[in-house]
Amino acid sequence: MNIDKYYLDIATTVAARSSCLKKHYGAVVVKNNEIISTGYNGPPRGEAHCDHCTKFGNDKDIKEYGSCPAVHAEQNAIISAARRDMIGSTLYLAGIVPNTGECIIAEPCEICLRLIKNSGIDRVVNADGTLFQRDDAGILRRVNKWGTL
Repeated sequence: MNIDKYYLDIATTVAARSSCLKKHYGAVVVKNNEIISTGYNGPPRGEAHCDHCTKFGNDKDIKEYGSCPAVHAEQNAIISAARRDMIGSTLYLAGIVPNTGECIIAEPCEICLRLIKNSGIDRVVNADGTLFQRDDAGILRRVNKWGTL
């Protein structure tokens, strides 16, 4: 098993902790083969889990997060780590469908991508492979849309 698959499997296990009714996402931040932090999507700490989804049964675009109370997996992983520990790290992102356990290709939303860029994370990996990588100028760029592990 390669190392990316290993950490994606851990991210999938973390995703199983999610209480989101629509998608379970898990994130693992790793540096030098050491897990720095993990996160899954769900309500802010201390708040009740959703009992209905604001995105089910309507025509809202998946990118419309304003009415969703969840904190995203990437956000939870980033706020649980010090920035100095995330500089040069890799974020592994996995998604599963609630009730079926089917794996989905997880991608960060626009807001999470901005946080990832600012956190110092060098690479984002999902089930398709390396999705984002910092270039020589230090800019985090999309490098892969349809690769495989």
